[in-house]
Amino acid sequence: MLLVDSDEPLYIPITQEPVPKTEDQLEDDAEVMLKLGPGSELCTQMMSASLLSDMESFKAANPAGKLEDFIRWYSPRDWIEEDADERDPFGRKGHLSSRMLIPGNTWQTVWENARAVPARRQKRLFDDAKEAEKVLHFFESRSIGQIAQLTTAALFHTAIKTLSTEAAIDGKAIPAFTESMEKITSTCCKLSRENWITKAPTPRGNSLRKYEALLADITQLETVIIQVRSLRKKLFNDDDDDGDADEGQRAVLTKLLRAFESELTDGAKSSMAKRVLEMFTEAKKAANEQTGEQAVTLSLPDPAEKQFTLRLCGKTVNKGAGSPQFMRAILTHNEFRLCGAFSQNTTFY
Repeated sequence: MLLVDSDEPLYIPITQEPVPKTEDQLEDDAEVMLKLGPGSELCTQMMSASLLSDMESFKAANPAGKLEDFIRWYSPRDWIEEDADERDPFGRKGHLSSRMLIPGNTWQTVWENARAVPARRQKRLFDDAKEAEKVLHFFESRSIGQIAQLTTAALFHTAIKTLSTEAAIDGKAIPAFTESMEKITSTCCKLSRENWITKAPTPRGNSLRKYEALLADITQLETVIIQVRSLRKKLFNDDDDDGDADEGQRAVLTKLLRAFESELTDGAKSSMAKRVLEMFTEAKKAANEQTGEQAVTLSLPDPAEKQFTLRLCGKTVNKGAGSPQFMRAILTHNEFRLCGAFSQNTTFY
């Protein structure tokens, strides 16, 4: 690219980096601009600080450049090109857009006030020392509790990340684990964007209650993960790496978490049943204060309740002409209950 009114090349200048701003700083700037009004001089300076720096860098790199040259590089949409011909193959024929031609607009005003100063000699747009002083002043004006609350969002994000990492294997056995994680993550992201500190400054109780509810959800999910780990360690062999066996283990764990019971494929002869017997034996041994030297047979503890059920289906009575009968006896240490359901076929009898 060449300059509009000369054959000198258009040099792209070295400019300062944009000023990094946090969300609360952007909100403060927007609030100040609303109070000052769009036409105030201070508001114009706040909005055009970066633009002024870039214009000064451009003038230093292109002494013969004009506003049209700057617009061609900085905002190509505001440069309306005309049809290029053989005498002007560099696209210099054109004019500024309508918004750039408005008398007294910000771009023209800033261009007239800009000097030819390279970026290394300009006043820094981002003064790290000044910003650090603002941060220290912010901390000095807050209590320890309020400063601790500012770390809540980061701590919760770390907790969710840790929860997801720890559940990489055991999460597949947890019912609706993916949906629960998505819900917790979405809630945490929304809460992390809420402003904890008001003008007073006082922590917002609403956000605190939401974080407490989120903490309860995380704690519940963490408890389920620990339960899965405990069941896996107690019921299964660590050396079993078979894929089919892993699917079976996952199915058993899922049933235990949902209904608190599960049927075993091999019944009492399975390795899992033996492990359950060993667990009950150890619990019984501890309850009786027995030492490990004494021989203890593998057995289940005494049942808290016994049930005996008698069923008679209709086909057994008379090839479908009869009716079903049911009786159950329940025995506990303190009571005996007997219940039944008897029916009669009124069609044949």
